[in-house]
Amino acid sequence: MHSKKPVLPESERLNFEQFKRMDIAFTMDYLSHPLTTRYLPNKASYPIQGLEWAAKRITHWEIHGFGTFILRDKKHIDPIGFCGLEYVKDTLFIDIRYGLVQKVWGKGLAFEAAQTCIQYGFSTLKFDMIYGAAVPENKSSIAVLLKLGMTPDPSFDAYGDVVDSFSIKKPKIQVQHL
Repeated sequence: MHSKKPVLPESERLNFEQFKRMDIAFTMDYLSHPLTTRYLPNKASYPIQGLEWAAKRITHWEIHGFGTFILRDKKHIDPIGFCGLEYVKDTLFIDIRYGLVQKVWGKGLAFEAAQTCIQYGFSTLKFDMIYGAAVPENKSSIAVLLKLGMTPDPSFDAYGDVVDSFSIKKPKIQVQHL
């Protein structure tokens, strides 16, 4: 049986690639840096769990046909981060997740990647609602979520009270009647 190749999003500066086994080394490296992991649940690096984290991304793709993408700057071959939409644990919540390597921080790439994934989620995947979460100390991530048009949403409680929760509804298309 042939599996249908997913339509991948693309932005002005970024290529989005399905997360694959070859991306495990990048993930383990990313998760070993204290700066890139300081706002994750452990609030510290955890390279050993990188293998488990990567396996969950691959499994999500296999089960659902969508998930977290590896991001590459169109000018370079090395991964610069990840961004995507996934079900949270055993819920029906679709959560946006993203992270970038330090050398590309401050260039608007997190917003560009997240905005592209939100549009992809609404147009290609046909989701009606997308959620986001960040620990209160992660002001940069919260700023991205707000810039995306997300608003605080206490009903998104899949991570407990350790995060601020947000959501955005699929925009309604206004049809002009002639």
